[in-house]
Amino acid sequence: MKINLSHWTLRLLLLNATALLLTAGCATNKEGSYNNDFHQDLPTSPQYSIKLIDNSHFQVIVRQGSPYEGQQRVVYVKQAAAAVAENEARHRGWENWDLNYIQDRDQGWMHVVIADVTRKNAIEK
Repeated sequence: MKINLSHWTLRLLLLNATALLLTAGCATNKEGSYNNDFHQDLPTSPQYSIKLIDNSHFQVIVRQGSPYEGQQRVVYVKQAAAAVAENEARHRGWENWDLNYIQDRDQGWMHVVIADVTRKNAIEK
C-alpha cells in the first residue's frame, strides 16, 4: 500500500487551518441566550450580543432563536433588546442613556433587532 505524503500533508494543513478558524472565531461578538441569562421563558428564545462602539456607545443585536409566528414575535424580540440594553447600561454604571432601534427586520422565520444605546450624560455623579 502506497501512501501519498503530500496528499496527507495537505489534508492535515487544511484540518489545522479549519480548527484554528473555528477556535479563533470571526470578528463577531459572543452570543448569549436571553431566556437563560435573564431567567425568562419567551417562546421566541431570543439570542443577543453586545457590540462595543466606544466608552459612551454600544449596540445590542437580538435575533429570534426559535420559530414563532405573528406580530407578537417582534414584541418579544424588542422586549429582550430593551432588557439587555438596560442591564448592560447599569453594568457600566450609566444612570442616563437612550435606546434607539436602528434596524428591525425579518429574515424568513427569524426577526432581528439592532438597538443603539448611547450614554446621555458623560459626567454623572
